[in-house]
Amino acid sequence: MFGTRAAKRSRRWRNDVLHGKNFLHPTSVFQKAVEEARAYEESVTPSGEASGRVPVDVQRWKKPESNWFKHNWDAVVRDKEGRIGIGAVVRDSQGLVIGTLRAQRSLKGCSSDAEAYGLLVAAVFCRELGLQQVCFEGDSKHVVNLLLSKEVDWSMGGCLVEDARKILNSSIRWTASHVKREANKAAHQLAKSALEESEDVYDIEVCPQCIKSIVASELL
Repeated sequence: MFGTRAAKRSRRWRNDVLHGKNFLHPTSVFQKAVEEARAYEESVTPSGEASGRVPVDVQRWKKPESNWFKHNWDAVVRDKEGRIGIGAVVRDSQGLVIGTLRAQRSLKGCSSDAEAYGLLVAAVFCRELGLQQVCFEGDSKHVVNLLLSKEVDWSMGGCLVEDARKILNSSIRWTASHVKREANKAAHQLAKSALEESEDVYDIEVCPQCIKSIVASELL
């Protein structure tokens, strides 16, 4: 009985969130603060490195292997306004931009929920582009781990990631990796820019002005 109730509740969450409806995540203030702290730590600390240590090398964006595409995504949160901005950029093995998206949605939740929502939107975008081999990169280690895990997670973020995984498994050969914010600059800038747009923006084979300098520097 509990499993049935949980499944119904999860479907209701997914429907509301995917279609941009307002959602008040039932998380306590303390739990949300913990999530925010964890998300920040993940964005500035590489995997396996203890906090408080200064990294020797700055992690940079790297081109994917031949015949593969790299899809970086990110999300930013505006708590007071109850909105999130989502940004994603797809590049080929030469580092050239194939497509980008900027979208904003109403969502009241922790940053991990926003990142999970961003992953779902990015997965749909990837499917619409018709890509076959894609490496996903994001700076939320928690969301990347959920995507790679085979365990069921009934949280809102877990349900969103599960939907994204189903989309990817249906038509795409994919991998996923956690990277630092420094290697996810373009997607982060697109997510910030999304909050200034009045509607979703999709650019195909065009590099938006707001990330041209970032993309250029990463090709050096």
